[in-house]
Amino acid sequence: MSISGTRNFTQRAKAFSLFIIGDPQHFTLENRIFNAICAIALFIIAINVPYNYLTGLKVTSLIFTVLVVIFSGLYYLSRYRKKVSYGVAVAVIMIDVTFAINYFFSSGIEGASLLSFTLAFFLTMLISPAKQYYWWLTLNLVTVLGLIAWEYYYPNTILNVYQDRTDIFVDLTPTYILSVVVIFVGTVYLKTAYNKEKKTGEEKTRSLEMMNTEKSKLFSLISHDLRNPLASIQSYLQLMREIEIDQENKIQIETELLYVVNSTQEMLYNILVWSKTQLDGLHVNLTPVDVAAAIHPILKINKMAVAKKKISLDTNIDASLKVMADVNMLQLIVRNLVGNAAKFTPAGGSIFIKTSRTADKCLIEVKDSGVGIDPARQTDVFSLKVRSTFGTDAEKGIGLGLFLCKEYTMAQQGRIWFENNKNGGSSFYLELPLAQ
Repeated sequence: MSISGTRNFTQRAKAFSLFIIGDPQHFTLENRIFNAICAIALFIIAINVPYNYLTGLKVTSLIFTVLVVIFSGLYYLSRYRKKVSYGVAVAVIMIDVTFAINYFFSSGIEGASLLSFTLAFFLTMLISPAKQYYWWLTLNLVTVLGLIAWEYYYPNTILNVYQDRTDIFVDLTPTYILSVVVIFVGTVYLKTAYNKEKKTGEEKTRSLEMMNTEKSKLFSLISHDLRNPLASIQSYLQLMREIEIDQENKIQIETELLYVVNSTQEMLYNILVWSKTQLDGLHVNLTPVDVAAAIHPILKINKMAVAKKKISLDTNIDASLKVMADVNMLQLIVRNLVGNAAKFTPAGGSIFIKTSRTADKCLIEVKDSGVGIDPARQTDVFSLKVRSTFGTDAEKGIGLGLFLCKEYTMAQQGRIWFENNKNGGSSFYLELPLAQ
């Protein structure tokens, strides 16, 4: 078989397995195990119906026929109605009852019934919740020991169906083989599922620990960075109260303070947006959005930072473009990209914002002539690995803005990336699907 043929066979086998036991995204581990056990039990029982009939165990064959019907119903309840707990309880009770009846018509303790009870108990432990273990153990022990005791005192009530030693071997050998195979398959499946769940849990734990560490760093930096603008405002107010300041210096100080307050407000906005996402989850409202109408207010907001550093801001925005986006998320992304460009572009530099159409996508480019991105930091640019960063005019940042850009871009089914320009600076690209 060729490599492609093997791959196709593997894919079909996986698809068939998911069809039988259920998709992990929609079924719990217990639900999938029960579905798998029901499917395996149906296969084994169905084989035993003609086999027992041909070997002379007609009553046993009839009992197994009844079990086929029962397990078909239980599989339907579990796989298509997701009533696992009800299915488990009915399955265990019906199996014990039918095996107990079969005990009297298959040579009792000399037949294969005890092996069947052992296999049934193993499957019961696999599919039942932990709180029911002792109930099913008690039921199994009481049933089996009760049958053995009954046979001991009333041996004539047990029908001996074996005509000779050959019949014994023909009945017991396949039962043993099936029991071992089922125990093997069940154990492998259970351990595989357990290890997979354990690995997933460990990965989630590591991710949560990392996030908690990063959050602690973030809030530590926030508490520190908020002191600076507040201290500046306090110093200015105290200075105004104590001494007379001439109009020129007063305007300069107020301009500086206004810039500091605006930068701090931008930082606080990012923090509040991120905190709300952490508490309430990420909610996206995708609608057709006019790109030009969404971007122009952002440019007005950033005019002060650009003007203060004498940075030229040029645009080439296609007014006809509309994207499927959440307008608030889109504006937050563009605001952070333009704000970052202004922060890391020195006085006299330039920022260029362009929108264009690429196939069925809209591409928004924010290009600056700034310092570019240090290669050592490039892998962490969009992550929450908080690092204290300063712009070209000593502007303070905490690294949360680009993290939000990445999160919100992915939530809108878009793509974001960056490149360092050959002539200096960097270009950030935001790609979103066009509105139909």
